[in-house]
Amino acid sequence: MSLIAELKRRNVIRMAGLYLVGAWLLVQVASTLFPAFGVPDWALRGLVIVLVLGFVPMLVFAWVFELTPDGIKRDAEVSRAESIAPQTARRMDRMIIAVLLLALIFFGFDRLVLAPRRDAALVTSTTQSVTAQAAAQAKPTVGRNSIAVLPFVNMSGEAANEYFSDGISEEILNVLAGTPELQVAARTSSFAFKGKTMEVPAIAEQLKVRMVLEGSVRKQGDKVRITAQLIDAQTGFHVWSQTYDRKLEDIFVIQDEIARAIGEQLKVKIAAVAEPGQRDGSTRNVAAYDLYLRGMALWHSRTEKGIFEAISLFEKAIATDPEQAQAHAGLALAYAVLPAYSDRMSAADALSRSTEAALHAVALDPAIPEAYAALSNTTTNYLQRSTSVALLRRAIVLRPSFATAHQWLGTLLMSNGDFKNGLVSIERAAVLDPRSLVIGENHAWILITLGRNADARTACLRVLEFAPTYQGCLGAIATADLLSGNLGEARQMLDRLAAAFNPSASGQGSEIVSALSGKADRHALAVRMSALPLRSRLDPSSGNALEDYHVASVLMLLGEDQLALDYVDRLSRELSNEMDWAIMSPALNPIRCEPRFVALVERLKTFDPYAEKVCAGKR
Repeated sequence: MSLIAELKRRNVIRMAGLYLVGAWLLVQVASTLFPAFGVPDWALRGLVIVLVLGFVPMLVFAWVFELTPDGIKRDAEVSRAESIAPQTARRMDRMIIAVLLLALIFFGFDRLVLAPRRDAALVTSTTQSVTAQAAAQAKPTVGRNSIAVLPFVNMSGEAANEYFSDGISEEILNVLAGTPELQVAARTSSFAFKGKTMEVPAIAEQLKVRMVLEGSVRKQGDKVRITAQLIDAQTGFHVWSQTYDRKLEDIFVIQDEIARAIGEQLKVKIAAVAEPGQRDGSTRNVAAYDLYLRGMALWHSRTEKGIFEAISLFEKAIATDPEQAQAHAGLALAYAVLPAYSDRMSAADALSRSTEAALHAVALDPAIPEAYAALSNTTTNYLQRSTSVALLRRAIVLRPSFATAHQWLGTLLMSNGDFKNGLVSIERAAVLDPRSLVIGENHAWILITLGRNADARTACLRVLEFAPTYQGCLGAIATADLLSGNLGEARQMLDRLAAAFNPSASGQGSEIVSALSGKADRHALAVRMSALPLRSRLDPSSGNALEDYHVASVLMLLGEDQLALDYVDRLSRELSNEMDWAIMSPALNPIRCEPRFVALVERLKTFDPYAEKVCAGKR
């Protein structure tokens, strides 16, 4: 008898077929059910290995043994007359058919029902994975040497001492900000969380920093207790903490000790800290320092009343201690920004006083960055721009995390036509001070200058999330919308701007948009707007919510080129940076080559960044 015939007689071939079909069905069912029940992947691999290893033994068993009515016996012991192999063969055929039917049913169920669900689940999980990966890649990396100094809590029990605890925090921040290896969040942003019950990790995430310094100050008589603690926001653990009980005259030494301790923890040398024993705290007048801290708290308010009160306090500090460079620098900063918030003093007078105070501060302390920043602000108005750039860069060298210096440098470089580095500087300022209103507004205006209106809108919308009535960003977004032709959005922003500035001025947005839409008299509106006194926004009763450079752009959009040119000519005679922003506005391109426009640019000895491109071949 041939081998094939013998294999058939002993049902070895049928057993092989039944085993393979059954094994396949078992593996398919297991691969579907195991994941649903959380069975580990190795279990399915183990099942396949066991089935493969069992195939040959099963064939050997079918060859050697035979099923008989008396049970399983060796094939050699069963006579041909007693063998029921043919009946067993028929049963195995029916079993094979049944298993094949089950396999076919399962195959159809898997393809029509289970497969679409698996595919949908796979798409969902893949999408989530890709989204998470993209978010992780898009999320800016936060270095270990990035830090925010939160305002120390006033534990003195007297609200009048609030300025003191804030001042201590700011002084420590300034010392840390002088270290190039550290990225220090600006005061505006870190102090925005004062009094808010937010967890440190949440604050750190918004400020894009890894380390957070917080603490408390208790001032009683001539004694002070300062507690400081450094927290790693990524882990939530305290890296360092210390309590200082000293006399008030030692306050300067404590600030240095805290900064030095942080530097040791972060493995950097704090640049502005004197070595132990090198600084004599008695050489610093505590009373004058106290007045200086009060003045800086008011200067940060950026209001007309606050700035004038700050000037008074700085002057008292100087009278108490004429050698205190900080007070002179604070006075310089106050006068430098005063023209933007008040018309009670002429811009020329304010900037002259700022220059005098800044020079005095530098003479007392050549390493005081605020003085250099203030000096740059007094020379940016059309003259000595290269000097202003050098002064701001000097301030940044002295304090690399000086957000205001980066901001002013960015706008100045833009005015000089250096768009690339101007944008880099303003973006650096936005990173250092993400909750600064004026930096957010300046960032938006620079983007508008570059024709990136949608990006400008986004930059200011971030500011409006935490300052919904901030006029600077409402105006910037409205202008971006007007320049882009999005009149519906512009109407909403202009109405919000008018309401924020003066509730009685509501409807101004509708008037401008109606004129641009052809539903109102453009010329009549343009005549009224061009007749507005310059800097009229400083007087809420005027009903004007627009900055002067807003007005120039709107007049151009209304098609009144000559009225716009007249307005810009008036603007050019003011000692302020309004003209800089007006010149950079793309809306003024149609009059950029006019002889009057060219003449006023030359008279101001300023730079028109678009003249070469727009006026090529027209002169």
